[in-house]
Amino acid sequence: MLAREGAELREGELKATAASCVYDKLYSHLAPLVGDAGTQLLFMRSAKLTKGELAIFAAQSILEGTTKLRERLAAHETPLETETAALFFGTFFTLITTLIGERLTAQVLRRAWPNSTIPHVGDENNE
Repeated sequence: MLAREGAELREGELKATAASCVYDKLYSHLAPLVGDAGTQLLFMRSAKLTKGELAIFAAQSILEGTTKLRERLAAHETPLETETAALFFGTFFTLITTLIGERLTAQVLRRAWPNSTIPHVGDENNE
């Protein structure tokens, strides 16, 4: 998803912007399911579990922490390393899958990225 978002960015934009695009899409598609606060908590928990530079946001209040986390993901001065972003979103996907299940997670991801190759969980070909 980071690569897909990065490919869609205008030339000259930093890769960290791809991370903020993934964050925004996930937020907009998950908030209706688990609420704004639930989505923010999942992002904060993911930041804490990712450790390193993102863990500092988990110690802040939810609103302040997610705002600063979003700003960090979009920072042009100090781009977030692709590996850190991938680890962060991988942790997030693990948490959300545990919370809402594999099938619903796949449906949310297919809505956010309709042209991707996210498998249909429960299909005969994927079982």
